[in-house]
Amino acid sequence: MEYNAISNLEQELLRVLKEEYSFYQSLYILIDKQRDLLKFDKEEKLLDIYTEIEKYNKRIVESENKIAALRRDNAKLFNLAASAPEVKKVAQCITTLIRKNIELIRANEEYATSRYERLKEELRNLQQSSKIVKYIKDAEVTPQFVDKKN
Repeated sequence: MEYNAISNLEQELLRVLKEEYSFYQSLYILIDKQRDLLKFDKEEKLLDIYTEIEKYNKRIVESENKIAALRRDNAKLFNLAASAPEVKKVAQCITTLIRKNIELIRANEEYATSRYERLKEELRNLQQSSKIVKYIKDAEVTPQFVDKKN
């Protein structure tokens, strides 16, 4: 009887983990797409990506709640089911994928930050240029002497 319960929980856990693996794969693809948009100056599409990422953030919370609910229902059986080789394998794949997602997010963040700083510097330069132009424009017009003539 207990073996069936463990087996059933193991199958349920595998099903949930495979869903989660698929979810994290699609998250990786989305973050990779974000990187491409950042690199190739496609700002008009970035807002859509950020909206999608917000949806994924909510989905991550749901994922955590699913696993926590399975564990909470019967912790002892959950630990036995989680120790199955197939469950461990899928869990390890998810862990690796999450690590890759985090690395990609950090790279995107660094790229966006450096780009922001670069744009900020360009804006400062433009403001400085506009001050110089204004100064030159506002300067009094004085007669110019060419060959001692006015």
